[in-house]
Amino acid sequence: MLETYNNRALLVDLYELTMAAGYFERHVECRATFELFVRQLPSERGYLVAAGLDSALGYLENLHFTEEDVRFLRDQPAFRTVSNSFFDYLRHFRFTGDAHAIPEGTLVFGGEPILQLTAPVAEAQIAETYLLSVINFETAVASKAARVVIAAQGRPVWEFGTRRAQGPQAGVRAARAAYVGGCAGTSNVLAGYLYGVPLAGTAAHSWTQVFPTERESFEALLDTFPESAILLIDTYDSLAGAETAARLGRKINGVRLDSGDLLEKSQQVRQILDRRGLTDTIIFASGDLNEYKIEDLVEQGAPIDAFGVGTDLATSRDVPALGVVYKLVEVERDGRLEYKTKFSEKKAHWPGRKQVLRFSRPAPAKAAGGDGREPEGPREEFHHDLIARVTEDYPEATPLLEVVMREGRRVDARPTLAQIRARTLWNLARLPERYKEFHGGPRYPVANSTALERLLEEVRERYVITPEISTAARVPADSAMSETVVFLDVDTQVDFMDRAGALYVPGAETIIPNLTRLMTYARESRIPVLSSADAHQPDDPSFAEWPPHCVVGTPGQRRIPETQFPSETVIPNRPGAFRPPTRWEGQFVIEIEKTDYSVAGNPNFDAVIAALGPCHFVVFGVATEYCVRDAVLALRKINLPCDLVVDAIKPITAEGGRKAIDEMVAAGVRLVKTEEVCAPATVATP
Repeated sequence: MLETYNNRALLVDLYELTMAAGYFERHVECRATFELFVRQLPSERGYLVAAGLDSALGYLENLHFTEEDVRFLRDQPAFRTVSNSFFDYLRHFRFTGDAHAIPEGTLVFGGEPILQLTAPVAEAQIAETYLLSVINFETAVASKAARVVIAAQGRPVWEFGTRRAQGPQAGVRAARAAYVGGCAGTSNVLAGYLYGVPLAGTAAHSWTQVFPTERESFEALLDTFPESAILLIDTYDSLAGAETAARLGRKINGVRLDSGDLLEKSQQVRQILDRRGLTDTIIFASGDLNEYKIEDLVEQGAPIDAFGVGTDLATSRDVPALGVVYKLVEVERDGRLEYKTKFSEKKAHWPGRKQVLRFSRPAPAKAAGGDGREPEGPREEFHHDLIARVTEDYPEATPLLEVVMREGRRVDARPTLAQIRARTLWNLARLPERYKEFHGGPRYPVANSTALERLLEEVRERYVITPEISTAARVPADSAMSETVVFLDVDTQVDFMDRAGALYVPGAETIIPNLTRLMTYARESRIPVLSSADAHQPDDPSFAEWPPHCVVGTPGQRRIPETQFPSETVIPNRPGAFRPPTRWEGQFVIEIEKTDYSVAGNPNFDAVIAALGPCHFVVFGVATEYCVRDAVLALRKINLPCDLVVDAIKPITAEGGRKAIDEMVAAGVRLVKTEEVCAPATVATP
């Protein structure tokens, strides 16, 4: 039956229609904006490739209810109390709204709106289920495909997964999404017909078995497809099959290995082919492959020229579903805007229409080739993203959300699938290598703008509730301090704090006013200050993971002026560099150099803490999920009380920041604000 049901209006969760009926019956006629996004990236993904938009827009353009659909709905118990007028409304239903979207093939990250719909609320509501389904699935597969393509390092990858997909329709969509993600093509003929995806494939093991001998099967295939045949040589024995093929004395486009130790077999087969003069014959490998196996084969030098990937790709086996959500962010009622959010635990989201802004910077210079030509590669690379209110303007950034639909119709011609695939490859080339790691690695920086954070506070105050999205709401009312206090200023260095810094933490400059206030208060109240500071050598091993930053002697290694003091004691990152004073006199400021995330990595750290004696730390700085987190956890490990100043820290990614704060709170940290720290209090010094 599903194969014969061409209309998609009923491909919806029931509550979308019951809500639409409720809006209609209660005359709710506001215009609503919903945003579709992935809450946070799975741990196995450092980025996503946006996909499924063409299917989504096609659905919206053609969304309507047939008379048969309406009759079916009228017979459902849920609609027995609904007026006849609602069903007349469905008969004439069309989507009349507007849509903004990030183009397919663009890299996206956690929290970034991929699709933004503004329409009469019932229209936007009814569309929810289909939009979530198609963008979730196609984005998951396209993202998996991109990883496989990266692992292959320029060798073509073909999608072979329809037979293992979660249904025939899923197989067709997976083939399209895999091509969007960078694959060379698919074995799925319907995907070739519908979308223009290039096709590949000639014969299976059964072809070889049908013929009396393997040699006869090879000859028959070459006679039929002399230019394109790929001989499957491992039906009986891979090496014997390679010898049989090589002895035919004919030009052979390629051979395929589908089982066993692909590294060893490909090396042996290559030798056999080369020995017979078939140096141009390619070796094609398949058989339960994924990005990890392909990466391993390539790194070990396997002479494989192309890959076929099936089950793992068509199902995105390690991440079969993304946390895609569709949330109401704004309502226009009687010409007035109302900003909407929710504060449910782990399900909070940001209010208001948003724009995703991508900041780039010049790519690191590469050495010229031996022929003197300029090296290949992009001149710019992505640096960080900012999720901002739609009204904000950052001329130096590229806005990602584009108008794609007005009043229910597309505004531009549909890009070809080849153009979308090219956009994916263009984006991947500009993503720094450290964010493409398959085995962990840092997260690409994504921050929320200050204006967006202010809007959230305004919405919170309106609803007078305690949200989970803001850690500041957990600040105890009784936070004035009357015990021994030491400020710990974490890594407020130029390379982290300045927008032009080598490892800029997005939005770090916005906390400088609070840092200034904290340091002024420390001076006035004679509060001791420990300042951690990265102090790297030019060949620091950490630069394999991060861009070179805070190199000793460079301007970027200095702390920003707002956190510097006229007289400071610097403790180098070597044993015995700290000699405890016989007594502390007045205010003192100590800069502790480090090369690890944690200030505790300096071999003098324990001696400094012991010399201070019992004290209470107030911690602030950057980046929340790295050096701030590690410093705080090191202090809590030795049972020292800590306050974290939540409006004087910044994360590299919003997701990482939230997780780090939750971890620190679980370790016993108290969350405070600058205003509370600097409230008048009696402060004791060591």
